Amino acid sequence: MAKESVGSAKGTTSAAETIVRDILRGLYEGRYVSGQRLVEPDLIGRYGVSRSTVREAIKRLAAQGVVETRHHHGARIMTMTRDEALNILLIAEVLVGLAARQAAEHIDEGTARQDLQDALDAVTAAALSEERFDFILSRNHFHRTLARIARSRVLEQSLFNLHVHLVRNKLVMTPEQRAASYQRIADAIFAGDAAAAEVSARAHVRAMIDLLRSS
Repeated sequence: MAKESVGSAKGTTSAAETIVRDILRGLYEGRYVSGQRLVEPDLIGRYGVSRSTVREAIKRLAAQGVVETRHHHGARIMTMTRDEALNILLIAEVLVGLAARQAAEHIDEGTARQDLQDALDAVTAAALSEERFDFILSRNHFHRTLARIARSRVLEQSLFNLHVHLVRNKLVMTPEQRAASYQRIADAIFAGDAAAAEVSARAHVRAMIDLLRSS
């Protein structure tokens, strides 16, 4: 990332948040890997920011459970075991399923239908694109939209906390399978079928779980 891109970050996205987002993106792209040290001078040079900005970014990543910091040892990307990755997916299966079920129960309230359609359009378009990290962001937005339609701030926050870990999971479906899977979830929600919505959402996450277990 160019220095000026981070150094000039303004508005709703601070320089520290831009670094956080780039490191999360780097985890998916392989520019950052589990166990890698985050050396302050290197980050200062890479992003063209102050030491305090780098420390704020590391602090945010530590709060999200992405990095671990130890006195006199600096920060490093937290290593996730196969069992830990599996547990995160098992939790995601339950939470995404619950969000879909509750969204179906509230789909006729306010702007819920349009909000869901907008999120569906974004995630299906991103699923079929070549930019995988854009898909991850759209997927996260889709999940949070379900939680907002469900009127559950606790569920929305829980999904947000999971998303920073789900970025490490590789995509296992083809683009067409991903798009079709999100369409099935949305169709059930639009129909107000809470049970079918939960089943479709859990099946979507279960595909990743099954692959991880068989690897």
